[in-house]
Amino acid sequence: MIIVVLGALILISTSITEARYKTRETRQQLKDAIGLQSTFINRWLENHSTQIGLLSHLMSGRTGSKDEISRIFKSFMSEEGEYTAVLYVDAQGKIIMDSQSPDSSGDVSDRDYFKEAKAGRSLITDVLISKNSSRPFLFISSPIMDENNVFNGLVCGVIHIGILEKVMNQFDFGNAGETYLLNRSGQFITVPLGVEGTPLNLVNTSPIADLAQAGTSSNKAYANYAGERVMGQYGWVKDKEWLVVAEMKHSDIFRALYTDILLMAIIVIAMLLLSFVLTFKFTEGLLRPIGLLLRGTSTIREGDYDFRIPPNQFASAPEELQQLCENFNRTGKKLKSTIQMLEMTAVVDQLTEVYNRRHILTEGPRLLETCIRAGQPCSVLMLDIDFFKKVNDTFGHLVGDRVIIHAASLLLSCIRSCDMVSRYGGEEFLILLPNAPAEGGVELGNRIRQAFMEQPYREEELEIPLTVSIGVADYRKDYSYGTSTLEDMISRADQALYQAKRMGRNRVELSGQTVPTP
Repeated sequence: MIIVVLGALILISTSITEARYKTRETRQQLKDAIGLQSTFINRWLENHSTQIGLLSHLMSGRTGSKDEISRIFKSFMSEEGEYTAVLYVDAQGKIIMDSQSPDSSGDVSDRDYFKEAKAGRSLITDVLISKNSSRPFLFISSPIMDENNVFNGLVCGVIHIGILEKVMNQFDFGNAGETYLLNRSGQFITVPLGVEGTPLNLVNTSPIADLAQAGTSSNKAYANYAGERVMGQYGWVKDKEWLVVAEMKHSDIFRALYTDILLMAIIVIAMLLLSFVLTFKFTEGLLRPIGLLLRGTSTIREGDYDFRIPPNQFASAPEELQQLCENFNRTGKKLKSTIQMLEMTAVVDQLTEVYNRRHILTEGPRLLETCIRAGQPCSVLMLDIDFFKKVNDTFGHLVGDRVIIHAASLLLSCIRSCDMVSRYGGEEFLILLPNAPAEGGVELGNRIRQAFMEQPYREEELEIPLTVSIGVADYRKDYSYGTSTLEDMISRADQALYQAKRMGRNRVELSGQTVPTP
């Protein structure tokens, strides 16, 4: 009788514990999926807005030549494959050029993206239904300003909503999970699998949209749009205009648990028939995989995500522990891939909040290639804060960090919106200038140098004068360093920087030339 009660208590307590664990694990898995999806979608929207902004900058001063506009659009579309079309709209709202249908025309002066562009602002629209095809599209617009900063039209990138569905499907969320997008009205932007209909014509009837509007967490199961019992989480993207929803079916979450309960019940019954010897062996079989699991959790907590429990170490364990070890191995593998994905999405330097070195070395060649294809000059600046080691040695590394943050803010105040600035390492910064010849790079370098001289770092009663040495290099067809155009430009700019250091610091040097200091 005691053994029966003990077995029943073990079965009940284990089931409750595993159910709670499974619920917490599922909730965390949903939160992780929402976090990754939200970050990825926001980055995706920001990248496309930046691309259209760069394209509108390239269009400045070229709006009178349809042949040149067509050439620029063809070059852009060949590089960026996610756009259905790119439009050039004049200052009156008339479509002058459509990359998909060059001879098409139309009037978009009543569209919000035209009104925003006329006010000098870029815009990523909500999902709109095309006037011509009645298909759902996303419109990303950026104004074209002439040299007097007068509105001269806009460039608009058109992306079919199916592209966004493909972007969301890149995340492996398991067989039991799905994610989709809603707008603030609860209408589907991306349609879940198995649902018939088109975006904006279907309304989600589950309570998740109401919970999101109220800012309430979803910690309990609820009925989804199909009437199925699910657990879900949500996250806002696009400045709280879109809602990312991740859901898992309740039956799929606990299917393995029900199997475990059945297996454990069989084990409890078997324990009543076994002798003390078999009970001892069974206990011995439990301790080995549990010890391995404890060792594995400690190893992963220390940052080694490659740890796996060898299958031969739990082959003789009870089936539920084998399943637990297998789940541990699968979770470790998924955790490693999640960490790698987070590292890949990290493109901003944590201290200065400008781009980091990896991002500019990854995206810089694409930006340079776009300029080169369009026949535009481009330059890079490599700059270094003079005597920065003395700042650290005198005032400490915390003050030194704040000086670097101050330096980054000065750089951002000097560059154009299309320029790309990154922290290259320590007190070194790299600036990529599209559509800027060497003379423009030298001019910007002297403007930066002057800004550092005029704006020393100040903190309460502390004032630290700052100067910078800057090396400039422009694009050359035949490069001498590295294996790419960007590597060659960086190497030459770095040599020019060291030339500026050798000549007394607080100066700008152009690769291959000596520049008089103003």
